[in-house]
Amino acid sequence: MRPARLTRAQQQAVTRERLLAAAEQIFARHGYGGASIELITSEAGYSKGAIYSNFESKEAVFLELLRLYMERDMAELERIVSLDPKKLSAAVTGWLETMHAERDCPVLMTELQLHARRSPAFAKRYYALQEQQTHTLAGILESYFKAASVPLPMKPLELAGAMTALAHGLSLQRRSTKPGAPSPAGRIIDKVLKVLTRR
Repeated sequence: MRPARLTRAQQQAVTRERLLAAAEQIFARHGYGGASIELITSEAGYSKGAIYSNFESKEAVFLELLRLYMERDMAELERIVSLDPKKLSAAVTGWLETMHAERDCPVLMTELQLHARRSPAFAKRYYALQEQQTHTLAGILESYFKAASVPLPMKPLELAGAMTALAHGLSLQRRSTKPGAPSPAGRIIDKVLKVLTRR
């Protein structure tokens, strides 16, 4: 039996998914500055026209990747903090140990932050995503501390921002680890959280 032909919308969704997967590889390999539309489309096996029918620019491609990263991480953390309080600490430790294990996210985030300083149009969209992530993380931290029956040491948004900065800073200070290796930054953040929630 021959497989059913994809509709135009389904074909476009497949193309978009392949372009994003290729972009993830190219950004990790060459950094944001070294990546190009040509490299991304070549990696995906498409012409340049394919990317411009799905994204308006290289910036738009990366912002979409960034949004997907954030959604994935926040959804997983929200699932973890909904666990039984007795299982919460171990689950958070496990997540932090594998944080960014398959992605060179901190380096790319730094490049994007620098780009946002130079491009007001890009900054508007970038900081909107960042603010959304910080608010989500703040809510997750509130749930984490509530489950530990310990008051937050500062305002949730301030703690969320500090944890994000700590994660990126610690990751950049250390040599790149092999894909799948435990995250040194995640281990340190886990220790900080354990200290802050100690009764």
